[in-house]
Amino acid sequence: MTQKFHIVAVYYFQQVDSAELERRRLALEQFGENPDFCGLILLAPEGLNGTIAGPTDEIEKFKKTILDLAGTEEVVFKDSFSDSRPFKRYKVKIKNEIVTFDEAIKPKGSGKDNSHIDPEEWHRMIAEEEVVLIDTRNKYETAIGMFKGAIDPQIDKFTEFKDYVDKADLPKDKPILMYCTGGIRCEKAALDMKLKGYENVYQLNGGILKYLEEFPNGYWNGECFVFDHRVAVDSNLLPSKKYKLCPHCGDPGNVHFNCEQCATPTVVCNKCLEKNSVNRTCSKNCRHHFSRSLPPKAA
Repeated sequence: MTQKFHIVAVYYFQQVDSAELERRRLALEQFGENPDFCGLILLAPEGLNGTIAGPTDEIEKFKKTILDLAGTEEVVFKDSFSDSRPFKRYKVKIKNEIVTFDEAIKPKGSGKDNSHIDPEEWHRMIAEEEVVLIDTRNKYETAIGMFKGAIDPQIDKFTEFKDYVDKADLPKDKPILMYCTGGIRCEKAALDMKLKGYENVYQLNGGILKYLEEFPNGYWNGECFVFDHRVAVDSNLLPSKKYKLCPHCGDPGNVHFNCEQCATPTVVCNKCLEKNSVNRTCSKNCRHHFSRSLPPKAA
Protein backbone atom coordinates (compact mmCIF):
# COMPACT_ATOMS: atom_id res chain seq x y z
CA MET A 1 0.00 0.00 0.00
CA THR A 2 1.34 3.44 -0.94
CA GLN A 3 1.87 5.66 2.08
CA LYS A 4 0.39 9.13 1.84
CA PHE A 5 3.29 11.26 3.07
CA HIS A 6 6.75 11.24 1.52
CA ILE A 7 9.16 12.62 4.13
CA VAL A 8 12.59 14.03 3.34
CA ALA A 9 15.30 15.34 5.66
CA VAL A 10 18.02 17.56 4.19
CA TYR A 11 20.77 19.98 5.17
CA TYR A 12 23.76 21.68 3.65
CA PHE A 13 26.33 24.25 4.76
CA GLN A 14 26.92 27.22 2.49
CA GLN A 15 27.75 30.78 3.53
CA VAL A 16 25.22 33.30 2.18
CA ASP A 17 24.41 36.97 2.81
CA SER A 18 21.12 38.39 4.11
CA ALA A 19 19.79 39.21 0.64
CA GLU A 20 20.32 35.62 -0.53
CA LEU A 21 18.74 34.33 2.67
CA GLU A 22 15.60 36.30 1.93
CA ARG A 23 15.53 35.08 -1.68
CA ARG A 24 15.73 31.49 -0.50
CA ARG A 25 13.04 32.03 2.11
CA LEU A 26 10.62 33.31 -0.51
CA ALA A 27 11.43 30.45 -2.90
CA LEU A 28 10.77 27.84 -0.21
CA GLU A 29 7.68 29.45 1.31
CA GLN A 30 5.73 28.90 -1.92
CA PHE A 31 5.48 25.17 -1.09
CA GLY A 32 3.21 26.10 1.81
CA GLU A 33 0.45 26.91 -0.68
CA ASN A 34 -0.22 23.16 -0.87
CA PRO A 35 -2.22 22.17 2.27
CA ASP A 36 -0.73 18.65 2.15
CA PHE A 37 2.81 20.03 2.42
CA CYS A 38 4.18 20.30 5.97
CA GLY A 39 7.42 20.50 7.91
CA LEU A 40 10.07 22.93 9.13
CA ILE A 41 12.98 24.52 7.27
CA LEU A 42 15.67 26.54 9.04
CA LEU A 43 17.72 29.01 7.03
CA ALA A 44 20.82 30.75 8.37
CA PRO A 45 23.90 32.52 7.01
CA GLU A 46 25.65 29.11 7.27
CA GLY A 47 23.13 27.08 5.24
CA LEU A 48 19.86 25.13 5.40
CA ASN A 49 18.40 22.39 7.60
CA GLY A 50 14.92 20.90 7.37
CA THR A 51 12.52 18.00 7.38
CA ILE A 52 9.40 18.26 5.24
CA ALA A 53 6.59 15.99 4.09
CA GLY A 54 4.00 15.90 1.34
CA PRO A 55 2.90 14.07 -1.82
CA THR A 56 5.80 12.53 -3.72
CA ASP A 57 5.37 14.79 -6.76
CA GLU A 58 5.64 17.88 -4.54
CA ILE A 59 8.63 16.45 -2.70
CA GLU A 60 10.45 15.94 -6.01
CA LYS A 61 9.77 19.60 -6.89
CA PHE A 62 11.06 20.59 -3.45
CA LYS A 63 14.28 18.61 -3.98
CA LYS A 64 14.88 20.29 -7.33
CA THR A 65 14.39 23.71 -5.72
CA ILE A 66 16.87 22.83 -2.97
CA LEU A 67 19.48 21.75 -5.52
CA ASP A 68 18.90 24.88 -7.61
CA LEU A 69 19.29 27.13 -4.56
CA ALA A 70 22.41 25.33 -3.37
CA GLY A 71 23.93 25.34 -6.85
CA THR A 72 25.34 21.85 -6.33
CA GLU A 73 24.31 18.22 -6.66
CA GLU A 74 26.24 17.32 -3.48
CA VAL A 75 23.19 17.47 -1.24
CA VAL A 76 22.11 14.30 0.56
CA PHE A 77 18.37 13.67 0.90
CA LYS A 78 17.11 11.12 3.46
CA ASP A 79 13.73 9.68 2.44
CA SER A 80 11.08 7.87 4.45
CA PHE A 81 7.29 7.47 4.36
CA SER A 82 4.28 7.67 6.68
CA ASP A 83 0.53 7.10 6.53
CA SER A 84 -0.09 9.97 8.96
CA ARG A 85 0.82 13.65 8.75
CA PRO A 86 4.14 14.11 10.62
CA PHE A 87 3.86 17.90 11.12
CA LYS A 88 0.93 20.21 11.83
CA ARG A 89 1.98 22.93 9.40
CA TYR A 90 4.74 24.17 7.10
CA LYS A 91 7.21 26.82 8.28
CA VAL A 92 10.35 28.46 6.94
CA LYS A 93 12.41 30.29 9.59
CA ILE A 94 15.59 32.36 9.48
CA LYS A 95 17.94 31.67 12.44
CA ASN A 96 21.54 32.40 13.47
CA GLU A 97 22.57 28.75 13.08
CA ILE A 98 20.91 25.79 11.36
CA VAL A 99 22.01 23.62 14.29
CA THR A 100 22.90 25.28 17.59
CA PHE A 101 26.45 24.52 18.71
CA ASP A 102 28.97 27.37 18.57
CA GLU A 103 28.82 30.22 16.11
CA ALA A 104 32.65 30.14 15.88
CA ILE A 105 32.48 26.63 14.38
CA LYS A 106 31.79 27.19 10.68
CA PRO A 107 31.79 24.14 8.38
CA LYS A 108 32.75 25.12 4.84
CA GLY A 109 30.56 22.54 3.14
CA SER A 110 28.79 19.20 3.48
CA GLY A 111 30.08 15.83 2.30
CA LYS A 112 33.00 17.27 0.33
CA ASP A 113 36.03 15.51 1.88
CA ASN A 114 37.22 12.03 2.78
CA SER A 115 36.10 12.39 6.40
CA HIS A 116 32.52 11.77 5.23
CA ILE A 117 31.98 8.01 5.06
CA ASP A 118 29.16 6.55 3.00
CA PRO A 119 27.04 3.81 4.63
CA GLU A 120 28.88 1.00 2.79
CA GLU A 121 32.31 2.08 4.08
CA TRP A 122 30.89 2.77 7.56
CA HIS A 123 29.42 -0.73 7.67
CA ARG A 124 32.76 -2.23 6.61
CA MET A 125 34.85 -0.25 9.11
CA ILE A 126 32.61 -1.23 12.02
CA ALA A 127 32.94 -4.88 11.03
CA GLU A 128 36.64 -5.02 10.19
CA GLU A 129 38.57 -2.26 11.96
CA GLU A 130 39.32 -1.22 15.54
CA VAL A 131 37.47 2.07 15.79
CA VAL A 132 35.95 4.37 18.41
CA LEU A 133 32.22 4.87 17.74
CA ILE A 134 30.64 8.00 19.22
CA ASP A 135 26.96 8.99 19.23
CA THR A 136 26.63 12.79 19.18
CA ARG A 137 22.90 12.85 19.99
CA ASN A 138 21.09 13.69 23.21
CA LYS A 139 20.51 10.99 25.82
CA TYR A 140 16.74 10.85 25.26
CA GLU A 141 17.60 9.86 21.67
CA THR A 142 20.30 7.32 22.52
CA ALA A 143 17.97 5.71 25.08
CA ILE A 144 15.89 4.12 22.32
CA GLY A 145 18.58 3.15 19.83
CA MET A 146 22.32 3.20 19.05
CA PHE A 147 24.93 1.50 16.92
CA LYS A 148 26.37 -1.62 18.52
CA GLY A 149 29.41 -0.74 20.63
CA ALA A 150 28.97 3.04 20.40
CA ILE A 151 29.90 5.44 23.20
CA ASP A 152 26.98 7.41 24.63
CA PRO A 153 28.21 10.81 25.94
CA GLN A 154 24.96 11.17 27.96
CA ILE A 155 24.44 14.80 26.98
CA ASP A 156 21.18 16.70 27.48
CA LYS A 157 21.76 19.04 24.53
CA PHE A 158 24.15 19.18 21.61
CA THR A 159 26.06 22.23 22.91
CA GLU A 160 27.36 19.99 25.74
CA PHE A 161 29.28 17.80 23.27
CA LYS A 162 32.25 20.21 23.30
CA ASP A 163 32.67 19.74 27.06
CA TYR A 164 32.31 15.98 26.70
CA VAL A 165 35.23 15.88 24.25
CA ASP A 166 37.35 18.05 26.56
CA LYS A 167 36.86 15.65 29.48
CA ALA A 168 36.58 12.25 27.78
CA ASP A 169 40.28 11.67 26.96
CA LEU A 170 39.43 9.86 23.74
CA PRO A 171 42.29 8.02 21.98
CA LYS A 172 43.97 9.94 19.18
CA ASP A 173 45.65 6.88 17.67
CA LYS A 174 42.43 5.18 16.53
CA PRO A 175 39.86 6.19 13.91
CA ILE A 176 36.96 8.01 15.55
CA LEU A 177 33.62 7.39 13.85
CA MET A 178 30.80 9.71 14.86
CA TYR A 179 27.16 9.75 13.85
CA CYS A 180 23.83 11.49 14.43
CA THR A 181 20.32 11.32 12.96
CA GLY A 182 20.93 12.89 9.56
CA GLY A 183 24.54 14.07 9.67
CA ILE A 184 24.21 17.76 10.47
CA ARG A 185 25.37 17.65 14.08
CA CYS A 186 28.48 15.70 13.08
CA GLU A 187 29.50 18.48 10.68
CA LYS A 188 30.12 20.75 13.67
CA ALA A 189 31.16 18.07 16.17
CA ALA A 190 33.80 16.68 13.80
CA LEU A 191 35.22 20.13 13.09
CA ASP A 192 35.39 20.86 16.82
CA MET A 193 37.31 17.61 17.42
CA LYS A 194 39.73 18.33 14.57
CA LEU A 195 40.44 21.77 16.03
CA LYS A 196 41.29 19.99 19.30
CA GLY A 197 43.90 17.78 17.69
CA TYR A 198 41.94 14.70 16.65
CA GLU A 199 43.10 13.92 13.12
CA ASN A 200 41.36 10.61 12.34
CA VAL A 201 37.76 11.78 12.68
CA TYR A 202 35.11 10.41 10.35
CA GLN A 203 31.36 10.94 10.15
CA LEU A 204 28.51 8.90 8.71
CA ASN A 205 27.40 10.75 5.58
CA GLY A 206 23.61 11.08 5.71
CA GLY A 207 23.51 9.88 9.31
CA ILE A 208 21.53 7.01 10.78
CA LEU A 209 18.67 7.59 8.36
CA LYS A 210 20.87 7.06 5.29
CA TYR A 211 22.50 3.99 6.86
CA LEU A 212 19.11 2.40 7.51
CA GLU A 213 18.09 3.00 3.89
CA GLU A 214 20.91 0.69 2.84
CA PHE A 215 21.38 -1.60 5.87
CA PRO A 216 18.05 -2.16 7.67
CA ASN A 217 19.51 -5.35 9.18
CA GLY A 218 22.97 -3.95 9.91
CA TYR A 219 24.69 -2.82 13.09
CA TRP A 220 21.91 -0.56 14.33
CA ASN A 221 20.11 -1.58 17.54
CA GLY A 222 16.66 -0.22 18.42
CA GLU A 223 14.85 2.72 16.83
CA CYS A 224 15.91 6.17 15.69
CA PHE A 225 14.32 9.25 17.28
CA VAL A 226 13.02 11.83 14.79
CA PHE A 227 11.80 15.35 15.48
CA ASP A 228 8.20 15.03 14.31
CA HIS A 229 4.94 13.29 15.16
CA ARG A 230 6.34 9.87 14.25
CA VAL A 231 8.56 10.11 17.38
CA ALA A 232 10.90 7.44 15.98
CA VAL A 233 11.43 5.18 12.99
CA ASP A 234 12.33 1.50 13.06
CA SER A 235 15.18 -0.13 11.12
CA ASN A 236 12.98 -0.16 8.01
CA LEU A 237 12.37 3.60 8.37
CA LEU A 238 8.71 3.01 9.19
CA PRO A 239 6.99 5.11 11.90
CA SER A 240 7.46 3.65 15.36
CA LYS A 241 4.75 1.38 16.73
CA LYS A 242 6.53 1.24 20.09
CA TYR A 243 7.10 4.84 21.18
CA LYS A 244 4.94 7.91 21.73
CA LEU A 245 5.92 11.29 23.15
CA CYS A 246 5.57 11.37 26.92
CA PRO A 247 2.92 14.02 27.77
CA HIS A 248 4.91 15.17 30.81
CA CYS A 249 8.44 15.66 29.46
CA GLY A 250 8.31 15.15 25.68
CA ASP A 251 10.80 12.27 25.66
CA PRO A 252 9.96 8.96 23.93
CA GLY A 253 7.81 6.72 26.13
CA ASN A 254 6.68 3.12 25.80
CA VAL A 255 4.84 2.33 29.06
CA HIS A 256 1.14 1.81 28.30
CA PHE A 257 -1.70 2.20 30.82
CA ASN A 258 -5.01 4.00 31.35
CA CYS A 259 -4.88 7.51 32.79
CA GLU A 260 -5.60 7.50 36.54
CA GLN A 261 -7.73 10.61 36.15
CA CYS A 262 -9.83 10.06 33.00
CA ALA A 263 -9.06 6.43 32.04
CA THR A 264 -7.85 7.38 28.55
CA PRO A 265 -5.23 4.93 27.18
CA THR A 266 -1.87 6.71 27.28
CA VAL A 267 1.88 6.20 27.00
CA VAL A 268 4.45 7.67 29.41
CA CYS A 269 8.23 7.32 29.74
CA ASN A 270 9.87 5.34 32.55
CA LYS A 271 11.68 8.41 33.87
CA CYS A 272 8.45 10.28 34.61
CA LEU A 273 6.78 7.20 36.11
CA GLU A 274 9.70 6.67 38.48
CA LYS A 275 9.75 10.34 39.39
CA ASN A 276 6.19 10.66 40.68
CA SER A 277 3.02 8.55 40.76
CA VAL A 278 0.94 11.54 39.59
CA ASN A 279 2.54 11.04 36.18
CA ARG A 280 0.32 8.00 35.60
CA THR A 281 -1.87 10.43 33.67
CA CYS A 282 -2.44 11.33 30.02
CA SER A 283 -1.76 15.08 30.20
CA LYS A 284 -0.51 17.86 32.43
CA ASN A 285 -4.12 18.88 33.02
CA CYS A 286 -5.08 15.40 34.23
CA ARG A 287 -1.91 15.28 36.33
CA HIS A 288 -2.94 18.51 38.05
CA HIS A 289 -6.43 17.27 38.88
CA PHE A 290 -5.21 13.81 39.90
CA SER A 291 -2.61 15.30 42.25
CA ARG A 292 -5.31 17.36 43.98
CA SER A 293 -7.29 14.18 44.71
CA LEU A 294 -4.36 12.51 46.50
CA PRO A 295 -3.29 12.86 50.14
CA PRO A 296 -0.58 15.56 50.50
CA LYS A 297 2.31 13.07 50.89
CA ALA A 298 1.25 11.02 47.85
CA ALA A 299 1.05 14.11 45.61
